[in-house]
Amino acid sequence: MIDLKLDKQSYVPFYRQIVDMILSGISAGTILPGERLPTIRDLAVKLEVNPNTVVKAYSQLQLLGFLDTQQGTGVFVRPQPPAQGEKNAENQRALEEICRDFISRAQLQNLSIDEIIEYLRSIQKQPST
Repeated sequence: MIDLKLDKQSYVPFYRQIVDMILSGISAGTILPGERLPTIRDLAVKLEVNPNTVVKAYSQLQLLGFLDTQQGTGVFVRPQPPAQGEKNAENQRALEEICRDFISRAQLQNLSIDEIIEYLRSIQKQPST
């Protein structure tokens, strides 16, 4: 069974965290094509969320082309990833959501966009360890 954990302190909705974790697992190869995902009830209990939250996450992943639901047997990762155009649209949507969340959090800390950009540029120039 895949190991998913929610960040209860995050401003990102729980269903979106589930979507992001599953997408991340698929792209990293820790969730394999054809792999069966936990049932809605099992995942809801494990993550301590309403089953509707898991339904929403699984539905989004199915609409994006990453999951197949087989009546009576479960939810499975599709063997074929979505076409490149679909990936780009999902990446763009994910980037927008990350940026909106990031800006909201920065505003709570009274940080300006210019300060953030300046800091990001400074750490980008640092050699990675």
